[in-house]
Amino acid sequence: MRGYLTPEAPPLDWVTSVRSVVLRDGLVLLAHNLDGYHVLPGGRREAGESLEDTLRREVLEETGWSVRVGRRLGFIVLHHLAPRRPEYLWPYPDFVQVVYRSEAVEHRPGATDPDGYELGAELVAPERALSRGFSDLSDVNRLFLEAALTV
Repeated sequence: MRGYLTPEAPPLDWVTSVRSVVLRDGLVLLAHNLDGYHVLPGGRREAGESLEDTLRREVLEETGWSVRVGRRLGFIVLHHLAPRRPEYLWPYPDFVQVVYRSEAVEHRPGATDPDGYELGAELVAPERALSRGFSDLSDVNRLFLEAALTV
């Protein structure tokens, strides 16, 4: 996984997901799922969706927050290490996730998709999200959080 801070757009055909650092009143949305903590809620694009529509839908489903999509910060390039499964329909072996900076607008907890993977989300001080208490926050998450705070 490699993160790139750039205003340049990656090839749209490689973009499988859209993510965002979500801020509100100086706080950052810290999400928690079965894999740990992260500050990049979002998810997979559906056919015909714009990047911004994907982001709004996915953040709402994962966190219960509606967002105002802001500036694109860059993108993440990921590389599959395992052989391609026959049912896998997305770009392979490399794929891209576009990352934005967004503003949390309204909390709507009933809008979350209860699939059991997402465990919750809360607004916290950026220092708390970056603290060693959340040591499983990846370097890529830290890169984009720090970039979002400087915009």
